[in-house]
Amino acid sequence: MARASEAGRRRAHALRLRTAGLDYAQIAEAPWPPVAESVEPTGGARLYSGPAAARRAVARALAEATDDAPTERRLQARRLDLALAGAWAKALAGDGPGIDRILAIETRRARLLALDLPDAPVEDAGGAVQAAAAELAQKLQRLADLMAARPAGPCGNGAHPPAVAATAVAEARA
Repeated sequence: MARASEAGRRRAHALRLRTAGLDYAQIAEAPWPPVAESVEPTGGARLYSGPAAARRAVARALAEATDDAPTERRLQARRLDLALAGAWAKALAGDGPGIDRILAIETRRARLLALDLPDAPVEDAGGAVQAAAAELAQKLQRLADLMAARPAGPCGNGAHPPAVAATAVAEARA
């Protein structure tokens, strides 16, 4: 069992290195255990014997990391929640691009969770989730309407002073 967990850790490390942009030859040459994990010198141990072994390890790690669609959908929704939190603070401060980012995030969320489809089954099809989705859709529509109705900014490019954008966001949240 310890041997299997060691192999899994090696594959996971190879995948991290590939994700960081290293090629397979560089991955094979990487020290094992990684310098940050090792309390003793590695003694010249390499992660893999060569590029082909590194390539197989990365491919296997990717296959192991594949989640089913509902799990992936929930993970993506959580990522959108994190992105929304950062954009929301900027939008409240009157940042026009922050408001646009909120709309883009919520559009993506609606597509991901099939919220725009009237009879689409939702992963968590509870009444509270549906009610919250409908309320959010109404608020977003009001925000979009407010943004569309605002006059052109001082440069004529749609940019607005922070107070105008903040007022639009506050009205949309009401």
